[in-house]
Amino acid sequence: MAVDNTRGYVYVVDSANFRIQKFDRSGEFIMAWGSFGNADGQLYFARGIAVDENDGAVYVVDMGNHRIQKFDTSTNFLPQLLGKWGTKGQEPGQLWNPWGVTVDQYGFVYVTDTGNHRIQKFDRDGNFETQWGGFGGGRGQCNFPYGIAVDHRGAIFVLDSSNFRVQQFMTADEGELQLREQAEVSESESSALEEKKTILQDAPGTHLWSMPKQ
Repeated sequence: MAVDNTRGYVYVVDSANFRIQKFDRSGEFIMAWGSFGNADGQLYFARGIAVDENDGAVYVVDMGNHRIQKFDTSTNFLPQLLGKWGTKGQEPGQLWNPWGVTVDQYGFVYVTDTGNHRIQKFDRDGNFETQWGGFGGGRGQCNFPYGIAVDHRGAIFVLDSSNFRVQQFMTADEGELQLREQAEVSESESSALEEKKTILQDAPGTHLWSMPKQ
């Protein structure tokens, strides 16, 4: 499910019916789209869904077809397919049973590429930006990641399901800034900063890691 707070819409992935349903804030039905298949606009067990608050575009994880589909639903009639990307595989930009999706304030799209145990980042047109993760239980690795969310700072939270934890990722600069703020130290007190960093990274259930630079 995804909420468009700017426009007041709620989107629900009706996975077993191979469709997406759109409601207003009070739960009144507005429209639905999708059907079983692999043609444009069709779905095969859709999973995650996200809304770009900037333009209202809706991103749907079409898991069984190993792709992302992007829709314009602004007319409240039949949605227009704005784009799609992804094929089954392990190369950058390819997907294998993807599950979750989220969009940050700049329009970048993050996808949990579950079958490949990694996170992939795309621009709003589906162009590959970067990736991170990889199978394992170590720091920054993933074992069947599912849910994903982004906050106002740009921090990415990943539900690393088979490792029974949530991992938090930020860019190197933003992560360092957050650590400094939480440690409440000046730049000259590096020892206190390193101690705080260790505490954050070793805390049960949450880890702060840097995303790879583009």
